[in-house]
Amino acid sequence: MSLVDHAGSSKVTADAPPTEPLDEVVAFLAGRSAPCPRCGYDLRDIQSPRCPECGEPLVLRIGSPRARFGWLVVAMAPGCFSGVAATLLAFPIYRTIGLPPGRGVPWPIMVAEAFGIASAASVGAMYLARHRIMSWTGRRQMVFALGVWGAHVLVFVLTILAMIYLK
Repeated sequence: MSLVDHAGSSKVTADAPPTEPLDEVVAFLAGRSAPCPRCGYDLRDIQSPRCPECGEPLVLRIGSPRARFGWLVVAMAPGCFSGVAATLLAFPIYRTIGLPPGRGVPWPIMVAEAFGIASAASVGAMYLARHRIMSWTGRRQMVFALGVWGAHVLVFVLTILAMIYLK
């Protein structure tokens, strides 16, 4: 048996068989250092089968637990869409460069294009920070994902309103 992280890699191996289901993690970590699979806190000599730092329930398993990618994927989705939209708009926008004022692309579309490119770059940043994001609590991941979606919806609405009212 081993304490496993979300990627499934073993941290420490136990030689003694477990006693009670709730006591097996506590007994396993008595006198042993092992990081919390979620936050990395040193779990040596814990008193209950829960991380004292982040509150993650701890269990001993053979194999790997299911990773929680849901909120990370939800957070990346609007950036992927915005990146594709920005890519599809890039050529028509490029073709209007140099046209006289009023005949080119409206400025709100240029702002939306820049936001789409930045949003696509943010997906790359989220990918690079995925291990750190995955170590957050589920609630924090949800708030982050909803914040990303909120920013995208806000920019979309402001772009439409700018196109309508600022001709």
